[in-house]
Amino acid sequence: MQVESIGWEFDVLQANTFDDAYPRLEAVFVGVAPAIAYDAQNHPKFNRTIERHLRDLEKDLRQTHQTDLSTLGTDDLAQNLAIITRFVTDYQHRLAQDILIPNQLELESLTLGGEWLLLWNQAAPLVQQKDREREPMPFSEPATSTETPTSQPTPPDHPDDGTTSNGYMPV
Repeated sequence: MQVESIGWEFDVLQANTFDDAYPRLEAVFVGVAPAIAYDAQNHPKFNRTIERHLRDLEKDLRQTHQTDLSTLGTDDLAQNLAIITRFVTDYQHRLAQDILIPNQLELESLTLGGEWLLLWNQAAPLVQQKDREREPMPFSEPATSTETPTSQPTPPDHPDDGTTSNGYMPV
């Protein structure tokens, strides 16, 4: 039996999985058949039952932590960190309890992705600074002079014929 790794992203807000600004949990599982199946291109995937359980777990966690998630993003970073810690701990505990199968499917890693601490607090100084950094820099055109020269340029000391401005040729 071949051991396979499968990644699973949990988009916490169901916003946009391609946007790095939204919080998500990224889990990597390792497993063997029958917990692991293969698609038509022979890529590993979860069997249908496990995928369904993962989706149900995500919905349940969103509902359970809805109040906490709605207050996430205040100026109190300690409170935000406590909310995140409770959410991640609950997710990891529920994965171990409901999804993982001994000797078939194990959790290899669980990481945080996206921006968690200040996601909703648009008035926070760090968020405003980041928004300013994301603004494109103004394009500067080269300076064009509209002034006309007031004096004529002086002739070169050595014209093309080799003589100086006084008419003598240097030796």
